[in-house]
Amino acid sequence: MGGWNSVLFWVVRGTIVDIKELTEDEFCDFLWNNLPTRDRLRVLQGKKRTVWLFGAGASCHYALNTRGVNMPLARDFFKAMHKLPTTDGFNAHIGPLLSYLQNYRGVHPLKAPEWTEDIEQFMTSIETEINELRDKKEKTELTDEEFEKSIALSSVFTNMNFIFANVINEAQDGCSFSAYNELLKFCGPEDTFITFNWDTLIDKALAASGTWTPNDGYGISFSAFFDGKWKAKVDSSLTIASNWKLLKLHGSTNWLVPYTGIHPKSLKIQGIIAESDKVFLFWQAALPYETHKGRWHGGYGPTCYGYYPPHLPANCFSKAGISPEKGHVIVMGGHKGIFAPFDEPLVQGVPSSPLLITPVHQKRYDAYTSVIGNLWDLAEKAFAETDRIVAIGYSFPPTDTKALSLVRNTLSRRKNQVALTIVDPFANEIAKQIGDEYIESAESVSLQNMTFEKYLDVLWQEAPLLVKATCDNNAEFKQWVERLRAMCGGRN
Repeated sequence: MGGWNSVLFWVVRGTIVDIKELTEDEFCDFLWNNLPTRDRLRVLQGKKRTVWLFGAGASCHYALNTRGVNMPLARDFFKAMHKLPTTDGFNAHIGPLLSYLQNYRGVHPLKAPEWTEDIEQFMTSIETEINELRDKKEKTELTDEEFEKSIALSSVFTNMNFIFANVINEAQDGCSFSAYNELLKFCGPEDTFITFNWDTLIDKALAASGTWTPNDGYGISFSAFFDGKWKAKVDSSLTIASNWKLLKLHGSTNWLVPYTGIHPKSLKIQGIIAESDKVFLFWQAALPYETHKGRWHGGYGPTCYGYYPPHLPANCFSKAGISPEKGHVIVMGGHKGIFAPFDEPLVQGVPSSPLLITPVHQKRYDAYTSVIGNLWDLAEKAFAETDRIVAIGYSFPPTDTKALSLVRNTLSRRKNQVALTIVDPFANEIAKQIGDEYIESAESVSLQNMTFEKYLDVLWQEAPLLVKATCDNNAEFKQWVERLRAMCGGRN
């Protein structure tokens, strides 16, 4: 009839271990790992407030998708694209990219998998050429050759926005567990998470903790949430209180806006609904949703979708906003292509695009001032109040001038008040990128020349100290530890 079992076991890296055989520090690790999240946050209450700053190097460890492809870095993006379903069969909506490469880079479509240009350099070159042609067009008429190139450039720029989202969605579509889940075991309730990544690995880790929901956890007021269908909010109950906020300063694959791209006539970024500042959140869809020509693809987990995201609910926009300008009409038409033998369906709603600040030198933060601008304000507030900055896998690339200025300004204005930790295999070089005069203004500097995963081992070294310190300061916690010791037959 049951009763207390006097033997407890712990699975360590696939091996079952009798807790009696653990060292004292290993026993403390066991306790910390098995603490309920709400109790762990209570223990960490009062811990130094930390801003966790993430770059692509923090997410590149993840490869739990069906293809075993790591979340790509900028230099690996196109290589990853050709290994993922993004380039498979009729899912491969990369025509404008292949056409541009063939006509203007001399890369034959069959050789495209061998072409591996850094994505930031590629997108910056595209933007530079668009800007040059737009400036010329405002002064004089373009030649036929220049006009044809402007069409190719605007098409590939828009195409790349969807390719970005699809590569990320395919790469992150797998088990929700990642290094971020482990990191959260050492984060205090007042910490802030700032990421320049579009992926949703940390989003899913935060949601799995029970201390954060997408309804108010992003610092954004979304117009609607897709949770099986469009709703006023995601169905969720916040079970554990914390002040965790996730600020995604470059947007996210699951943030949607009215379809946006480079207009072939003006060569400027333009949305299908003029002057719209509405942002929508995609959370999960197990069943079909309305999208471009009904080209929905199923089988994706939370926060992930196929090439085409769902159309937005038209009732979230004013009648004037979704109506043609005076003197204009909307004409719907098309031709039968290769994607289906029969007519593809007409669908309801407003076509959407993922809200992504693409990797170019002149990042358009002003394109969504009401959204991205507010996030930067929240980030500045977090930096103004933090005790510590931990940058993980973020190299402060030349394209991110605003982020570099934010860190530099924080260190210089709050001299000797903010500790700085840099976690990256090239941490020393990143420190040089920030600059000696700013680094010297930090309260302390820790350069961890290692990957995110290795840094977790460093954090786990704190677990025994946390357990022992809490035992010294909290009688209830100490009694819990003693009960576990007694169940193990008594430990010293």
